[in-house]
Amino acid sequence: MADWKSRWKQGSTAFHRSEVNEMVSKYADRTWGSEQLEQVLVPLCGKSVDMVYLARRAERVVGIEFVEQAVDEFFAERGLEPSVDAGRSNAHEAGPYTIYVDDFFEVGADVTGVSDAALDRASLVTLDSGARPRYADHLHSLLRPGARTLLITFDYDQQKMNGPPFAVSDEEVFDLFGARFEVELLETRDALSDRFRSSGLTSMSESAFVLTRS
Repeated sequence: MADWKSRWKQGSTAFHRSEVNEMVSKYADRTWGSEQLEQVLVPLCGKSVDMVYLARRAERVVGIEFVEQAVDEFFAERGLEPSVDAGRSNAHEAGPYTIYVDDFFEVGADVTGVSDAALDRASLVTLDSGARPRYADHLHSLLRPGARTLLITFDYDQQKMNGPPFAVSDEEVFDLFGARFEVELLETRDALSDRFRSSGLTSMSESAFVLTRS
């Protein structure tokens, strides 16, 4: 966790994007339909602009993020001044957004309420393999039955580059979530960019899934 704080402090945030992820806009309707959602969960949200996109589709966007700097920047860049409830997992609230500044694994549904949708664009891939089963279990506990999650992962030769993002194969996604979610692979495409090519990769893929909570 200290490493992530250092990255934000030093501005080493190449993982942050200033535009909505293409997979998110492409598969939003396919995942969640066109009706207004009640609450969308965004684990390990950083200051993702995907939350702004989701706020057009949901009454409430709930993020969980360990690094307070990222949360402060998200609200400042929206021109919002959040109220802060330190006793409720450091809840920062303004407009349609509530972001909890806390360890994802320590924030339960008793705090967030259950969500009827979720987006994981860069959450699972930030965790090492040992933490991923726990993540899958905890995500399940934060969602209501039938809730759909749009999950986006990367896969590559992990021996050629250290994560994050870590390599998560399509097979691992089915293994991690298959017991508690219906898992549907939407697309796998080439994702090799100059950034990752310079790290020694010769191939990299990006996959999008819909996870429907049982």
